[in-house]
Amino acid sequence: MDNWKGECAMATLQMYMNQSKIENMFTSEVYEEVWGKKFGVDNSVGKIRRILLHCPGEEIRQLKDGVYEEEAGARILKSPSGRIRNYWKGTELPNLELLQKQHNHMAELLQKEGIEVNYLIDPTYYWTNLTFTRDVALMTPKGAILTRFAMYFHQGDTYVTQKFLAEQNIPIIGAIQGRGTVEGGSFSLLDPHTAIIGRSVRINDEGIEQLRILLSYQGIDLIVIDMPAYYIHLDEAFVPVDRNKLLVSTFILPHWFLHMLKERGYELIEADREDPMLTNNCIALEPGKVLFSEKGIRTAKNLEKAGIDVIPVDISEINKLGGGIHCSTLPLLRDSIQEG
Repeated sequence: MDNWKGECAMATLQMYMNQSKIENMFTSEVYEEVWGKKFGVDNSVGKIRRILLHCPGEEIRQLKDGVYEEEAGARILKSPSGRIRNYWKGTELPNLELLQKQHNHMAELLQKEGIEVNYLIDPTYYWTNLTFTRDVALMTPKGAILTRFAMYFHQGDTYVTQKFLAEQNIPIIGAIQGRGTVEGGSFSLLDPHTAIIGRSVRINDEGIEQLRILLSYQGIDLIVIDMPAYYIHLDEAFVPVDRNKLLVSTFILPHWFLHMLKERGYELIEADREDPMLTNNCIALEPGKVLFSEKGIRTAKNLEKAGIDVIPVDISEINKLGGGIHCSTLPLLRDSIQEG
C-alpha cells in the first residue's frame, strides 16, 4: 500500500513538473537565462562585438625543421611518422617577429573598432596551424558547431577550441563526426535563415549532410556550391561586406550561384583577379566596413566605389602561412541586422 501511495505521489509530482518542460530550447528565453548573451552569430556583416584570434607563437619556430620541397613549392614540416604538420610558402624561414607584429596590429585595429579580442592558446605549442581560428568552429545564433578537419596538422585544434568554449560559457550545440569533414573557412551565413558551404577537398558530402541537420534545428537552410580545382575554402572567393553587398570572385564561383544571389537582390562587387591571392579574404566589421589586405589595391577601389569603407592592413607574412584576414578571425558575437 505504501509503495502504491509513493508511486502515485511521484506521478503527481512529474505531472506538476511538466509545467516547466521545455519543448524547444533554441526558441526559449530559458536559453538566454542559462547561457547568457555573450555569443551568437546569425549573419556575416552585423557589428562584431567579440572575436577569436590566435597570435602566432613559438609553434611557428618548428618550421625550421621543415624541408623545402620543389613539388609543393613550400617548406614542409613532417611528424616522425611522415604526416604533414604544416607548410610555409617560401624558401626562407618565417619571420616570427614580423608575423606577430602584423597580427598584433590587426588585433589593435579590431580593438579600435570596439571589438573584444579573445585568444585561443595552445600551451603545448605543438599544433602549428592554429593562427587560422576561422576553421576551428562554426558560430551560429545558438552556439558553436565544432568542425572536423581533413588534414592532420589541424587535429589538435579541436581540443584547444573545446576548452576555450567551455571556459567562455559558449555552448557546443553539435560537432562533425566520423568520416565527415567541414572547416569554417568554407562556411558563411548569408542571412539568419540561409547558410552556404563550399564543397572541396577539405569539405566532404558526409560532413555537409551532418551540418545540414545541425543547422536545420535552428531553421537555417544550407546551400552547397562546389569549389573548383585547388580552392579549398569558400572565403577565397566569397565574403559578405554589407547587408546587400557581396565581394565575389566571378572567375571562381559557379554561374548558377551568382545568378541566384542577384535574384535575391544582392549587389556583387568584383574581386580583381590581378590582385594577389587571398586579397578578398577580408572580414566585415559592421555593415559596409571591412578590414582588408593593403595589397589588394584594385579590389579595394572596387569596394570603395560600391560605398564600402575599407581599413587596410599589412598581412603579407600571415599570407605565407596560407591564409588571410578572414581565415585568422572567428566572430563569437555579432549584432543581428534587419533583413531586406
